[in-house]
Amino acid sequence: MLDILADLSAFALFTQDADGRIARWNRGAERIFGYSENEIVGEALTSLAPPHLRASLQSVGDRVSAGERVDRVFTEIQRKDGMPVPIALSVIPVVETSGAFVGAVGVAQELTETRLAQAALAEVEQRFREWEALAHVGRWLWDVGSDAVQWSDEFHRMHGVDPLEFEGTLEGHLSAVHADDRERVRSLMQSAVETGQPIEDEYRIADDSSTRRFAMRAEPAVGSSGEVVGLRGVSQELTVNVLRR
Repeated sequence: MLDILADLSAFALFTQDADGRIARWNRGAERIFGYSENEIVGEALTSLAPPHLRASLQSVGDRVSAGERVDRVFTEIQRKDGMPVPIALSVIPVVETSGAFVGAVGVAQELTETRLAQAALAEVEQRFREWEALAHVGRWLWDVGSDAVQWSDEFHRMHGVDPLEFEGTLEGHLSAVHADDRERVRSLMQSAVETGQPIEDEYRIADDSSTRRFAMRAEPAVGSSGEVVGLRGVSQELTVNVLRR
């Protein structure tokens, strides 16, 4: 039964003997590493690492043989076809009742898709930043439960608030609004949370002699329970658009 479950796993599962040589190898390992069990049994795990990473992988083996459990070491292996593959590696020592080290059990998770997703998200975020700068639009997010507020880079720039000086709360968010508009904006935001309805408004920036104006729109963020857990908003500087006409 355990062998069947191992073969059904999407992770690479393997065992090693006391000398660090591979003894068992599941189908997930065949898929990730590119070697069949017949090809890899008897080989050292370090042989799968590119030359510049073999020493660090050997240090993992040394720690395990000393009885230490190693969890989620991020490294890279080289597939049979030569392609480098990022993995998260965990290895657990196997010891006898006498305390003698007799081998290890390892699990490797391929991180290629995760890395690609992270790269794609980073590219999308960069495009958002470029668009925001061109359109003079900034994003913000208010988490009602924690009262945490996050601003995008462009929102910080538009409101003249250094990210290191922003306190990241609703009060900090509202302090950027002109004193004469502040309570109205606060009331609208609270109303959006209570009613679950989007809001639109205009406000001026705080303590600014040029009286710069901003258009604001916010949509409620709804949790799995159906309750509003926060607001997602955007603000666009209207003063710039007026000057461009």
